[in-house]
Amino acid sequence: MYNINMEEDREAWRGDMEHLRRWARDVFLFTKETMHMLPAEPLDELVNKEIPYTDIYGQRKTAKLFDIDGSLVYHDLAFYSEDMFKNQTRGAFRKYNGTRFTAQQTIILEGYNRGVNTFGKDSFDATRRWLSTRSGHGIGKTSCMAIIAIHFLWCFPGAQVGMTANTEQQVEDIFMKEFYVWKARLPAFMKNALIQTADHIRVEDSETWFLRAQVARAEKPEALAGLHGEFVLILVDEASGVPDQVFEVMKGALTGDNFIVGYFSNPTRNEGEFFDSHKKGSAFTKLHFSSRNSPIVKEDYVWKMEADYPGTGKEPSDEVKIRVEGDFAGVTEMDEKGWIPLFANVNILFEPERGQIIRSPIIGVDPAGQGKDRSVVDVRDNVYLKEVLNERTSQEKDLARKIETIRDAYGAHSNDIGIDAFGIGARVVANITTKIGESVNALLTDKPREGTEDRFVTFRDELAWKFRSWVVQGGIIITNNKEAWLKEVSKVKYKRVTGGRIHLMNKVEFRKENGFSPDRFDAAIYTFFKDDATVNVIMTKQESEMRDMAEFMRLAQSTGQPLQDFSSMG
Repeated sequence: MYNINMEEDREAWRGDMEHLRRWARDVFLFTKETMHMLPAEPLDELVNKEIPYTDIYGQRKTAKLFDIDGSLVYHDLAFYSEDMFKNQTRGAFRKYNGTRFTAQQTIILEGYNRGVNTFGKDSFDATRRWLSTRSGHGIGKTSCMAIIAIHFLWCFPGAQVGMTANTEQQVEDIFMKEFYVWKARLPAFMKNALIQTADHIRVEDSETWFLRAQVARAEKPEALAGLHGEFVLILVDEASGVPDQVFEVMKGALTGDNFIVGYFSNPTRNEGEFFDSHKKGSAFTKLHFSSRNSPIVKEDYVWKMEADYPGTGKEPSDEVKIRVEGDFAGVTEMDEKGWIPLFANVNILFEPERGQIIRSPIIGVDPAGQGKDRSVVDVRDNVYLKEVLNERTSQEKDLARKIETIRDAYGAHSNDIGIDAFGIGARVVANITTKIGESVNALLTDKPREGTEDRFVTFRDELAWKFRSWVVQGGIIITNNKEAWLKEVSKVKYKRVTGGRIHLMNKVEFRKENGFSPDRFDAAIYTFFKDDATVNVIMTKQESEMRDMAEFMRLAQSTGQPLQDFSSMG
């Protein structure tokens, strides 16, 4: 193997353009000689062997996966899997002590390698210049991005690298930190030639040879504009969350002959440029990796995700699909606009009314005035949810009295009542009589709660997701009209927007699409404005008698002779 002592003979290296060209054609040669990093090792039985297979037309053929040097040579990189390489378990991989890439990283870097090897050619496969990688968390994709950026800067004189992501943290704290980690492994003169300025990393202080990393924002989509060198590299981290306007500007700037575009992301959003890049027939080299198969993902990450976000039966939760499996969630159920049914693949449990006891309930109220909506009141404990009021129109004072009656009948606290404050809701809250020290909760649901902004667009979205989770975990809806519930909940849809945040179809869009309002559903989700009801430490005689009365009323209802029935459900 050709070697040169770069520390002792800097000028010899700079003058050896043939060796520089070899680096440009082979990222693994570059990382071996400058970072002391090698690609993953293929299994011995696959090296330089013709592997028989049957194609889609039933024809028997053979293909070679690795050449005599262990390089990946099969045309379709998506065909490679981790089990084709040695030592890809956590324990076995430790033997390398940080001197080899994982199989997943090797495949990503090979994808980039194939792209740069199209430079200077009149005819080539255009998909090799467009690389899109979706994956679970922690597989080392940001390391690959940093290595690719360093290789491109050094091997292509006058190179211009544009890097962007959807947040400042992703750019500064994650990508740039990783860039400096790999830069530190370079020989001293190579490190010293990469000069940090206010918003660029320049090669020997050149004005036209640089890396620029900026946050991508819809209102300022120029993060990837202004790159006009002979060699241009575009890197987009967490591309699923980057606004489409940024990609539009980027594509308009790719006017040169030699460019590479790389998207890397958890698949958090089922629409937009990154989602489209993974559709069948797109002009991208498409790669997909699971955290389960990476030897560098933290040992407890997968099981902790599965414990925190349990699925339904054998179906993993959306969070596990996205953050672990690297899969787009709900793709099979998604409509043409990107909406996914909230209860897709969820078994909703119903029980007919038969006197079930609901203890210390939380009360959710979706009030309606003189419009087409209905006023609905639900009560819920950890096991059951039940609709106890459903009426066409409501006057605020009359509705307030009915809520008080429901509260007292179930022995609930005013602190445990949540009412949508929109419309007449605020006036209903003001008209409810409460005990000293208690207050009814007016729910403002059009914005996210503090601390939940990274998961939900609004508080209503969070409440809906809590309701879904409760159903998934076995919560039961008490009703004698199961069809009415299914008519609503089967139509409720959500999508994942920028950053993977959950966003429910709003009531205006829902009514326009379905011709009715999801009043039952909304009353149900309002019971999730708090996790647990207020618990009495000691019950007064009056409270004890009220609890007994509530029990009597429920028993009377179970015999078909209710004392008073506020529900129009029948």
